[in-house]
Amino acid sequence: MDAERSALTTLCQEFEALIGETGLHSTERQELLERIVAEARARRPVLTLLGQLLNTDRETTLRTLASGLPGAGLGIARQETFRCPDRACDRTAVPLPAGAIPRCAVMGRPLERV
Repeated sequence: MDAERSALTTLCQEFEALIGETGLHSTERQELLERIVAEARARRPVLTLLGQLLNTDRETTLRTLASGLPGAGLGIARQETFRCPDRACDRTAVPLPAGAIPRCAVMGRPLERV
């Protein structure tokens, strides 16, 4: 699966930064990262688990992985705009740079990056 291969590539490239970022959070998130590593080492799919770690759905996880995992990279935050994931309404949201992805109050899903 290309998506799984991409997820594993990003996990490998940004692993140290991900460990550092996860270390700032709950034990539950740290345990989830350990599970992701175990699954990756066993060459089993990790995309769904990465989505749990990032608290995103599959499509958002794929987009997030394409741009790098949170906490990894140069540490330069940029402003982003998000919109209704279904495009059922005209809501847009601009959170603080590097802030949490806004969620749809009606569906409970993350808004989509514009």
